[in-house]
Amino acid sequence: MKTPKALIITNFIILITFLLPTFYLIWRFLTFSRSYLSFFRSWNVFDLLLNTMLLFIFVVISSLILGLLISIILVRFNIPGSKILFTLSVLPLVIPSYIGALTYVSAFSPKGLFVQLFSSLGINEIAGIDGFFGSWLVLTLFTYPYVVLICSSALRNLDSTVEDAARSLGKNRFNVYTQVVIPRLKKPIIFSGLLVGLYVISDFGAVSLMRYSTLTKAIYSYYEFNINGDPVIFYSSILIVLALLISFIQRGSEEARSAKVSGTPKISEKTNLSPRSKVLIYTFLSLIIFSGLVLPISVLSYWLIRGLSAGNSVRAVFGGVVGSLSVSLLAALFSVVVSTPIIIMVSQYRSKFGNILERIMLALYGLPHISVGVAILFITIKIFPAIYQSFTALIISYLIVFLPQAIGAGQASMEQVKSSYLDASAGLGLSKLKSFYRITLPLIYRGLFAGGSLVFLSTMKELPQTLLLRPTGLNTMAIDIWSYASEGLFTQAAFSSFILLAISAIPTYILSTRNLTT
Repeated sequence: MKTPKALIITNFIILITFLLPTFYLIWRFLTFSRSYLSFFRSWNVFDLLLNTMLLFIFVVISSLILGLLISIILVRFNIPGSKILFTLSVLPLVIPSYIGALTYVSAFSPKGLFVQLFSSLGINEIAGIDGFFGSWLVLTLFTYPYVVLICSSALRNLDSTVEDAARSLGKNRFNVYTQVVIPRLKKPIIFSGLLVGLYVISDFGAVSLMRYSTLTKAIYSYYEFNINGDPVIFYSSILIVLALLISFIQRGSEEARSAKVSGTPKISEKTNLSPRSKVLIYTFLSLIIFSGLVLPISVLSYWLIRGLSAGNSVRAVFGGVVGSLSVSLLAALFSVVVSTPIIIMVSQYRSKFGNILERIMLALYGLPHISVGVAILFITIKIFPAIYQSFTALIISYLIVFLPQAIGAGQASMEQVKSSYLDASAGLGLSKLKSFYRITLPLIYRGLFAGGSLVFLSTMKELPQTLLLRPTGLNTMAIDIWSYASEGLFTQAAFSSFILLAISAIPTYILSTRNLTT
């Protein structure tokens, strides 16, 4: 089927627009007036790179171990209440890292909530949680659910005949999992590790609150010091190249290409456990759920109740709620509009341009948000000053990093659009545009709506891009939480956090319960 010219032109404009920030950063990086050696001599580049990569490695490893262990426990063992435990294990996903860091900083600072609660026992001060350890702990607790969601689904779809054969050859349970099950999960392990890793190198809120120096923290620090400074471009370029390298290495690895999860000709039966093993497992899961869900919510509840009892006002918070809803709805609406021609071209018209378009759009999802925000900021200052600090620049920045979510959801719904439907429509004399409105759109609108909802939720929680690009006077809940936490106004920060978590929890709960039945 020949691709309509209007569709090609539309997608080409979208592609150029979305690639512009990356091209701009690369161009600025290659045209620095100073030598690159002077940059490395002037700033602590190697220390920041080392800190970023250390955090990346440690969080990816710990999240994979934790997520795989929880997935195996809840999928392969007969544990009463496994569905509830699965949902509770996944729910930390709704807590943005900066909210998680806020609760841990406020609870375990030298004279924080922990000291206040146990002062009667003679505890007057503690060392506190910050730096590398604090960043590692927080990012692990709020990223391992990615691994649980992806790997638990893959575990359910593994053919157990290979495991039965291994047992018949005398392999014990430990060897079966380490030598048979986990090697067959290479693809979901690598993919979930990639998601966690890209999240870590893009994170700004947690490392800033934990006072751990990484590339993202350096970018914002230099931005506040001098908006036109070369360090902002330099560090943003390094971060974006680092993200692309990680993404391309993952996608090009032999493990990613060769590891395939089989179908479900035989479902593995759940293993019964001894009472002692159940106690150990319940203790382990309770500790994880407490650390990643109960403790943050309890800390937020404490600060909110205490502040309201003391007469602190939370009225100013509602401005951030209105701002978040406004920009998130706009981003969701435009994501549906912009993703539709991409989805149609990639799904219905097989072409080289369509394949390139799909790969580039997926690659954009891994770009560090703060780097994209910096690029859009400089583009609007230097090239398009008319949209500097405008909703237009902010929405474009959101779409560049979140549009792949809308595309993925829309592509799934396009499976319902059979080519025979379109052929019949053409045979009846309908134009391609009329065929779209009468046949394609009614079949895919649910997927488009789901994709727009994902973009809405992601935009609600976005911090670095909003900090850099928001119009003057616009507040969002993410900005409020960040600002209030920085000023020690924990009552207002807790109230904004609860509203943000309430909005995010419902779709995350639906996702986790759907995962249980797949």
